[in-house]
Amino acid sequence: MVRGAAIDGVVIHSMAADDPLVGAAVERRLPAVIVDQPPVDGVPAINIDDEGAARAAAEHLIELGHRRLGVVSFRLALEARSGMVEPDRRGIATFRPSGARLRGVASAAGAAGIPWDDVPVYECAVSSPTEGRAAAEALLAREPRPTAILALSDQLAFGVIDAAARIGLSVPEDLSVVGFDDVPEAARSNPPLTTLHQPHVEKGLQAGRKLVAQLGGEDAGDQEEVLLPTRLVVRGSTKTFS
Repeated sequence: MVRGAAIDGVVIHSMAADDPLVGAAVERRLPAVIVDQPPVDGVPAINIDDEGAARAAAEHLIELGHRRLGVVSFRLALEARSGMVEPDRRGIATFRPSGARLRGVASAAGAAGIPWDDVPVYECAVSSPTEGRAAAEALLAREPRPTAILALSDQLAFGVIDAAARIGLSVPEDLSVVGFDDVPEAARSNPPLTTLHQPHVEKGLQAGRKLVAQLGGEDAGDQEEVLLPTRLVVRGSTKTFS
């Protein structure tokens, strides 16, 4: 379908680097833009500094005094799976956002003297509250249990908060939770979710403009990667650990 579709251009968004669909799209030599993807020669890219953003989120928790961290990640690789992630799998992520965000958390943990291999990571096949709930149940069953969980998407974080409530834990008194994305529901959740804001609308606008520019004859090779800014939004789901 990708090789034969009657299209003038393509936006390749958040796919595994080794997904054959990416290669099929790039091989057509059509105007193209990549978003949340590893770089491809000659193709303009719109990204955020996922690693730096996740590091900021983890540093926030560490600065609050949390040392027992847990991470809920969305998919790492093309093959979808859910479950605890062994240390050797953490470095093979082919989805740019999940791999870079794990590196950011690892960087913050290492700087604080927290061994990365001691931080439990649960991978979710899809980014949904249901998957986040299952991940939190597994993490919170560990001894000692985490005092803070960093979810790599807000949807996963909503599931973490729900799981905590189901076992009688209060957020943030018993468990601090941080998400990533700052979707509109984050400000309305109970409690309001501390999260990393990223400019979703601006991503779409920038990608559309670059694609239209190429359709108008602009040389894609002259366009550099655009890194859009992020910021930590502190709300009511995180608290000083005592």
